[in-house]
Amino acid sequence: MAYIKPSKPFNQELEKVLAYALFEFGVTTVKRFNQAYQSIRNRLAIHPYSSPKEPLLKSFLRSYRSAIIMKNWKIIYRYDEEYDRIILVDLWDMRRNPKYLIRQFRRKL
Repeated sequence: MAYIKPSKPFNQELEKVLAYALFEFGVTTVKRFNQAYQSIRNRLAIHPYSSPKEPLLKSFLRSYRSAIIMKNWKIIYRYDEEYDRIILVDLWDMRRNPKYLIRQFRRKL
């Protein structure tokens, strides 16, 4: 079972998303988001390769994968086989322009 380590930029994005969801949609939506997030974390801990490689990040040296959460969000992560560790790198709003997402991703590395 892989250890899951969220990065600092991921945690910052997660806090922003949860604050936005709470303000715009209420507590019920935040609870659903958290349930979906925990479900994905549990699945990734057992099956780190269960999500596909992220096509927008194929030009990067490391292999990044993505898991969709609540239709509009994507968790970007990488799996470190040597240490059996999953690093949650970023959280993307899929309604945004892909070029913007890649530019923001590069700044966070």
